[in-house]
Amino acid sequence: MELPEGLRIDDYEKPRKIIVEFIRGYVEKTKVTGVVLGLSGGIDSSLVATLACEAIGSERVLGLLLPVDAKKDKQNVADARELADSLGMTHDLFELKEAVSAYNSLGLEKVAMGNLAARLRMVTWYARANQENRLVLGTGNKTELMIGYFTKYGDGGTDILPIGELYKANVWDLSTHVGVPDTIVKKAPSAGLWPGQTDEGEIGITYGEMDSILFLHFERGLSTDEIIDRGYEESKVKKIFRMMKQSAHKREPLPRPEIR
Repeated sequence: MELPEGLRIDDYEKPRKIIVEFIRGYVEKTKVTGVVLGLSGGIDSSLVATLACEAIGSERVLGLLLPVDAKKDKQNVADARELADSLGMTHDLFELKEAVSAYNSLGLEKVAMGNLAARLRMVTWYARANQENRLVLGTGNKTELMIGYFTKYGDGGTDILPIGELYKANVWDLSTHVGVPDTIVKKAPSAGLWPGQTDEGEIGITYGEMDSILFLHFERGLSTDEIIDRGYEESKVKKIFRMMKQSAHKREPLPRPEIR
């Protein structure tokens, strides 16, 4: 099924300029010395890194490569390093294996361990940001944010979200537009939570389907039934709406009682 009309952006120079100016303006407003982001070797972080280097200069952008096991994740590590070198940005590798193993006595199952790794990455970003007066750039896109496909206080813990209004299809298109390497653009998206994990495999819905359902709802105002009537599989549409509802707490301020 083709993407709905309007989901793809006609001219990707416009979002490129908007995001670059957004990053530049926020850095100037907050008077930080630079930015830090997790550089995974995936498309989202590669796009954010590329735009950040354009916005404030590569010498002010720090990419942190934070695999749980660098040997087992060697291809992503190599892709991240190659991108950082091509952009001229500083990058450091910090393996999380020993930090993760410190929690073995808790007997955490796979998903909890994956979320633990995501939260340890967030702690590392902010440790360097605090030390060096930097902002933490998030790499979440609109598709993942709206369905809650991120770890609360993990990859969801950042200062700003430069590509937070781009659907995944837009991320792919803009990445190609700004010259992110094809090896990264064509790679199956993964949160790197455990070996062999892929986003689409875990969710059970393709990004094309997720983008289309979310776009028709948020940008076109269609209801669940109206989207299904357009030919989208009922179980998938309902799953997306269910994921949005169940993850609402990730996007909202923390609940607190009204005293006055």
